[in-house]
Amino acid sequence: MPALTIHPLVTAHLALDGSRMTYLRNPGRRIWIPAAIFAILGGDEPVLVDTSGSGKEMAGMRAEPVVHHLDLEEALERVGLKPAEIGLVVQTHLMYDHCANSRKLPKARFVVQKEELKFAFKPHPMLAGAYQRELFEGLDFQVVEGDRELLPGLRLLYTPGHTPGTQSVAVETEAGTAVITGFCCIAENFQPAEAGAWKTDNPAQVIPPGINTNLVQAYESALRVREEAEIIIPCHDPGLAGREIIP
Repeated sequence: MPALTIHPLVTAHLALDGSRMTYLRNPGRRIWIPAAIFAILGGDEPVLVDTSGSGKEMAGMRAEPVVHHLDLEEALERVGLKPAEIGLVVQTHLMYDHCANSRKLPKARFVVQKEELKFAFKPHPMLAGAYQRELFEGLDFQVVEGDRELLPGLRLLYTPGHTPGTQSVAVETEAGTAVITGFCCIAENFQPAEAGAWKTDNPAQVIPPGINTNLVQAYESALRVREEAEIIIPCHDPGLAGREIIP
């Protein structure tokens, strides 16, 4: 089995209230989160997890500030790739900051969970602004249901709750199993402080995303990732901006 490496490619930073990443925690605290593409190298073909988006484009889709860093071509060039060389992309989910660049990959097929695709075309009004149909309609989708091995060393984990069809990606590396979370979170989601919203003798082991369609599912998915991963890669953790390769 190949030893795979993961390369975070940050295309932009988005400002938001901290409670949108960590349920019932950090309200009123502005944080800047990276929007990233994850290039997985070392196998028979390069694989991308999500395609992120241009900060310039995403600025027109949200009220909060955006800082642009890299266009898709510039991001891929950092790992020696061109858009036409990408044949496989795992879409963790279809909110705009995870798929806004997808149309710029002319030869790619996009692996997506059945429940996510269904929800994306008819989102609940509370999340409709995060799903921009023109970004994903007509893509070459490979629709899957649940967990599956995608390639040697690369597994899909069905981790719903943030959205109905969120999937995470388990990658076998020299340092062990790394999981790229499909749900929007930061490192704190897996390292909850004792202080929470309520006093309790049964504290949460993980913190679900603040944005969720099913809170209990979101909690169980975060707990599953923490239990299965030797290396957790929270997809919006600010620390990603300084990392070129994992592990």
